[in-house]
Amino acid sequence: GERIRTADDLVHVGRYLRGVIGAHESAWNEAAASIGPVRAAAAVLFVLQIHTDDQNSGANRIRNPGGYFRALVRKIADRQFSIDAELYARRRRQPS
Repeated sequence: GERIRTADDLVHVGRYLRGVIGAHESAWNEAAASIGPVRAAAAVLFVLQIHTDDQNSGANRIRNPGGYFRALVRKIADRQFSIDAELYARRRRQPS
């Protein structure tokens, strides 16, 4: 219910929600070490949102969001995916 106001807030929420998506603590530690804790937290929130959207649509394509998170983090680290660009794009697509 609280707003995320600082990077520390984001990291705290991301670390907490990683369990909600089924990502093991080792996945969080790998993410924080390879892409930094802020981007790791953003990736958790991104996976949670797209998994929720996937379930709500009835598609159920993401069967293992924790594994999806780990794979996404590796793509971010390898510069095959830009979490920053994707979050900005999603924000622009949101109705006001």
